[in-house]
Amino acid sequence: MNRITGPGRRGGLTAAGLLLAAACLALAGCKTTGKEMPEEESKWINPFEPKTFKEEEASLPPLPQDANLIPFSVNGTGNLTFEVDSKSVSVGADKVVRFTVVISSASGARNVNFEGLRCDAFERRIYATLPFGAKEWELNRGDNRESWVRMQTSARNAYAATLATDFFCEGRTVAGTPEKMVRDLKDSAPHKR
Repeated sequence: MNRITGPGRRGGLTAAGLLLAAACLALAGCKTTGKEMPEEESKWINPFEPKTFKEEEASLPPLPQDANLIPFSVNGTGNLTFEVDSKSVSVGADKVVRFTVVISSASGARNVNFEGLRCDAFERRIYATLPFGAKEWELNRGDNRESWVRMQTSARNAYAATLATDFFCEGRTVAGTPEKMVRDLKDSAPHKR
């Protein structure tokens, strides 16, 4: 048998021959004994795999106090004012920003909601409301109580979208700690009427 040597050859074996030998050794190590082996769970994380959102249970905050309310501006609001309870702003392990918002009209009517928003999906959810004169939160019993709703930036009175884009989110991520969000709200707060 003739031995061919030259560039890319080693002692007569080609690179393809070495690869074939390595593959045979690797496959020989994979041989089973006929018993079914338990399959190991992969620790590899696929960055392209869709991630399932898992929301943590939200606990209701204390009722808002007027001294803790921070006003913020919303385009196209007419005679409504919007305020966030500084003591209610939180960020959960699920990356949901939760807060209490107080919406007031010039005539004195008030809507108070405890809400959550997701920066990653630009969605919001109302957990509970505080009816006029009530002494405790009333859980959202609407049809969409279990679902997240996409926020609309062009809608009239789009306060949740304003909070998301101006204070609570940086792109698709949470904009820091609750303390930073409250500080940013205070720094840009318009004067109360």
